[in-house]
Amino acid sequence: MATTIVDIAKTLNISHTTVSRVLNRRTGGFVSDEMRNRIFKAANEMNYRPNIMARGLKGGTTQTVGLLFSLQGPHSPNEVVQMVARKVHAHHYAVQVSDSLFEVDMIQRVLRDYVRRGVDAAVIQISSYMHVEDFESMFSAFKAVVLITSIPADTAADQIVQSRQQAIRDAVDHFADAGRRRPMILVPPAPREEKIDPFLQRLQERGIAFQDEPTIFHQSHPANTSLADVAWDALEARCPDSVPFDALLCGTDESAIAAIKWLQKRGKKVPRDVAVVGFNDSTYSKFLTPALASINRRDEEVAQLVENMLFDRLENPALPPQRTDVHMKFVHRESAG
Repeated sequence: MATTIVDIAKTLNISHTTVSRVLNRRTGGFVSDEMRNRIFKAANEMNYRPNIMARGLKGGTTQTVGLLFSLQGPHSPNEVVQMVARKVHAHHYAVQVSDSLFEVDMIQRVLRDYVRRGVDAAVIQISSYMHVEDFESMFSAFKAVVLITSIPADTAADQIVQSRQQAIRDAVDHFADAGRRRPMILVPPAPREEKIDPFLQRLQERGIAFQDEPTIFHQSHPANTSLADVAWDALEARCPDSVPFDALLCGTDESAIAAIKWLQKRGKKVPRDVAVVGFNDSTYSKFLTPALASINRRDEEVAQLVENMLFDRLENPALPPQRTDVHMKFVHRESAG
């Protein structure tokens, strides 16, 4: 039979109200640290498990945080989700992980489900092509909401902005400093402001002129194929007879790997003939031959910021909206020359 708050109270010979206040984090200054420790110890030894669903239905806290990420795509967030989950668990909160598929309809559906289940807070990864107002009306149902985005959102929710601009500028600077005069970028056509515009702007600032826009476009979300495949096809279509670039910034590490193989097929050596830089700094990047230069997303810092913002908001709901920019980092390796 499951242990109840009443069972713990009888064991310690104290009021069940006191036990409830401690286990539900509503003690204020009325319970001593010694008593709190005794209650938590007894609850652990007696294998107490709160009925968080019942608690939520009563309008109380379920001590649950929903993590709503797109779990597939060019940058799998599994590592950052795991890091955030560990930090949330350290605060004695449960975690519910959901896949947004980077679709507004799915985000709306999951948020409604979170509300029904009494989830206390939500961490939501959104794409720059989404409009926050499409689901912002549901934010008020949560005690805390943290957005992770690449472009600042017009919202009162707390947000972490993973900015790509400086890392892209640094990659272009590396190309220019190495004497590369014909850099190009291999990416989906939109959103331009994330990667294409910073790339083109820095080329102009470094005095690298181009007649035709130095872009090679591939599909954004390929169906039944890989990003490496669509990158290969895009290179074949855009450059059927020659290699018109001496440096290539790719939108993902997968597309960079495909580009290196494509260049080798054309008799080009990386980095002697063409410098190549990927994006997302996947765990395997440094083990490739040549080791792949890439853009690191600084996920550990993002996870720490999520924890800080989330529990600052839960502890102090009156805080003004918080926003922190995390600047991604260019990681130089052999493929960049």
